[in-house]
Amino acid sequence: MKRQNTFLLFIFFSFLPLPFIIGMFNNTGGSLGAIWDVISFVIVYVVAVLLFLMTFNYTENISKDFFIYKLIWLQEMFIISGICGTFLGFVFTLQGMDLEPKPGTDISATIISNFAIALITLFYGVFAATIVYLIQKFHEMKNDQTENSEVEKPKEGFLFSSMFCLILFIAIQLFVMFLGGRHTGGMGFLFSIENFGYIITVLIVLILFYKGNSFIDLIKNIFWYVSDTEKNIVYNLKYIRNMKKIAAMFICISLICAPIVMLGALSYVPPEYNIVGWNNLPFVGLKNVTVQFLWVLEFIILLTIIEGREASKLYFETGKISAGDRFYSLKYILAPSFFLLFTVSFGVILSFIAL
Repeated sequence: MKRQNTFLLFIFFSFLPLPFIIGMFNNTGGSLGAIWDVISFVIVYVVAVLLFLMTFNYTENISKDFFIYKLIWLQEMFIISGICGTFLGFVFTLQGMDLEPKPGTDISATIISNFAIALITLFYGVFAATIVYLIQKFHEMKNDQTENSEVEKPKEGFLFSSMFCLILFIAIQLFVMFLGGRHTGGMGFLFSIENFGYIITVLIVLILFYKGNSFIDLIKNIFWYVSDTEKNIVYNLKYIRNMKKIAAMFICISLICAPIVMLGALSYVPPEYNIVGWNNLPFVGLKNVTVQFLWVLEFIILLTIIEGREASKLYFETGKISAGDRFYSLKYILAPSFFLLFTVSFGVILSFIAL
């Protein structure tokens, strides 16, 4: 199914929320320039579109129903990309609070810039997902019939374009981490030995729960097309969606523990411990939670890519469409992120009370 006007619709619908956004700046002395950031744009828009192209290559001639599924998938990826940028910003903001500033470095400006990225990427992710949702509803409410388009599945084997997009995605992530950690001690703490414990735990859960034909073939979906039976594809989709929920629930437990850790840290060290002048230990526990969420979110991104590939495979093999939970990202990703925002604000208040 051809959708040449989708890009134009995205631009058009992008202007609809502007009165609400402009209204927020009334009598504040600010302007729309306050919500523009190149790094945030790359983290959200460039990454989400890149992963979309990586997941749904070879799906140009499709039915209307599968086109709607692709829009739902893109909404989810916009939100996940936005939250990923939010956690990257929070990680380096909290890391900056734990360091003695280098001579000639304005640590306050670094902390503020990372915190701004955290907030702006969240806005970009929700904003872009809303625009795609409007496009989805626009097509759903049209009275046209689903086309009987001929399904042409790709040839089995290595998908170079998907591998290229994956490498580019990793490169963008590493570059953003480098920029964020440039004045906050680097990005090495993200790859510390302790963090491998989170990665190994998630991998054990993924392998332990899988009862399909081949776990290796499931992972190969990212850059390889392998034909499969309908029964196994349906199982893989169910498995992936359940693993995404389990991964999100793990991190929710950590987020709930975060305020307890912060309260306990207040009694350990006096405020003058920190060079900036406040007790930074409550933020160390919060930073640990944020790093955990960031790594789990990377797994969720990969699982979402594989989910899209499996849904495409089901469509190629049978013509059927499996949309799954349309509101996964809202319930399991966005909601915990708002809890983190509250916790950060709560921690800032506690730090100033302890002064």
